[in-house]
Amino acid sequence: MLGNILLGVVTTCTFVSYFPQAIKLIKTKKSTDLSVNSWILWVISSLCYSLYAMLVSKDIMLIIETSLETTFCLLILTLALKYRKNK
Repeated sequence: MLGNILLGVVTTCTFVSYFPQAIKLIKTKKSTDLSVNSWILWVISSLCYSLYAMLVSKDIMLIIETSLETTFCLLILTLALKYRKNK
């Protein structure tokens, strides 16, 4: 029970933290102030966490949360690279 509540809090905080960055990238179409290297590391980290959740844990909510986190990290990295190439 407590584990599910904590996972819900982590999931909510994670998604709320990515939304402003994604929206700002989409609106301004500028990514020069982002560290691409940091986002590459975030993608690698979240991908490894997703793989860990799939291989070790059978908790479907953890697998969904980590997969969505990886998706958001990839989205922000993709947008950052796209808007850097446009310049």
